[in-house]
Amino acid sequence: MANDNGKQKINNYLNILKENFKENISVSSIIEKILDTAMEKSCKLVLLEKSYYIQKGEDPLVLFHLNIDNEADITFNISEINNEECIVSENNINIISAGILINYLLMNSDASFDVLLSNSNIQSNLEDYGEIRSTLRTKNIINLNLRQADLLADEFSSLLLSLITIPIDRYNPDYNCKTYRLSLCNLMGGHAGDNINKVRKNSIKMILGFFRKLKSTVDLEMLALSGGDRYDHIPSFADLEFIINSDYENELLNAFEILKNEAIEKNLRYEPDMKLNLEEIESKYLRPISTESFNHLASFIELCPSGIFAVNSLDNQVISSSNLSTARTLKNSINMILVFRSLTEEGMRQMLEKGELAANIAKSILDEKLFIPSWKNKEEDLTKIFMESYEELFGTDLEVVKTQYSLDSSMVFKNLNVKIVSLGVKYKQDDKYLYTQIGDILRVIDLIENVLNKLNENKEKV
Repeated sequence: MANDNGKQKINNYLNILKENFKENISVSSIIEKILDTAMEKSCKLVLLEKSYYIQKGEDPLVLFHLNIDNEADITFNISEINNEECIVSENNINIISAGILINYLLMNSDASFDVLLSNSNIQSNLEDYGEIRSTLRTKNIINLNLRQADLLADEFSSLLLSLITIPIDRYNPDYNCKTYRLSLCNLMGGHAGDNINKVRKNSIKMILGFFRKLKSTVDLEMLALSGGDRYDHIPSFADLEFIINSDYENELLNAFEILKNEAIEKNLRYEPDMKLNLEEIESKYLRPISTESFNHLASFIELCPSGIFAVNSLDNQVISSSNLSTARTLKNSINMILVFRSLTEEGMRQMLEKGELAANIAKSILDEKLFIPSWKNKEEDLTKIFMESYEELFGTDLEVVKTQYSLDSSMVFKNLNVKIVSLGVKYKQDDKYLYTQIGDILRVIDLIENVLNKLNENKEKV
């Protein structure tokens, strides 16, 4: 088992990272080290567009797939927490842990396996992966992007990304006005797949709701709305710009303070770090939008489904969810991205109906831009081997789940006859950082090595 001397091996590896990259250790550092290790172990390296395919040995038992969906470099530190050596980062701790795991297996495992390091995301970089068919050497795919630990996902939801373009009319105000920016920030936000059962507020919905309350107290006219920056993240910030008649500026400032305090108190339990700010800014080239256009926008944001949509009453597992992820203002429209995920066709249909109804009320349409079909393995043998190995090692049953997330492999291998499972490394979170103990990485390594041994035994029996 890896735990016998695994800690020392991982610590040696981390010391090499420290030496080579000093204080700037990042995901790029890990990928670079994986590629170096692959070359040292005489693996074959195949470049597929922006992805790396590593072939270790001649008869691979599995393919390990890790998708790095964020091109921005993710840095991390190595620290001791509660007398345990830990990997510490502000985000994407699962990618860091999985990268360390892959490098460990390349360095220390005698088994033959392949590795795919891909770089796809639903926002800006979707590769075709047509070349994967001629490169793939095994039907067993182990994805390492799952953001949950001590369970195995073997069924994956569908995903539909839609664009809603709400047309807006503008007019010229006939009074002296000032321009203000209302800002909301520091919400929990984060990846839509993290802590899915926890309440996390949507900044786009929140700021529009707050503005409507402010507008009911003082006469205001909206100029522009923006919020969110990642299609797979719950938006944590938003800005709304508007004008006000200069004669009513004091009323605005007084009303803002009252409503701000009410909002902070109301949301203190779920969003303790939430900040609302109001500041005067230079006049914009944009004219205010008409009352009718504002009402269309407000209706859509209020009515569109965003958050958990359906839950299994037996196990409280989320079946369907949606996320109003971004909003951007152009001269004649406001564009928003709404992402649906569902484990069932019925759940997707119901969410689409509500989304289309909200779009129709706003004089818009729901334009489907990307669809990833759901995935379910035709055979259960890979899942069963994981279950046997887990019970053998840890003396308890492995929970097998369906998931709305970790869809990276079903996107890559969607047209191929393969079996996909996904697992992740345990991590914890404090007020600022995410951290993973080295022991938790080794726990997953132990499980994988046991699975590889069983797959090899099964192959020898044939």
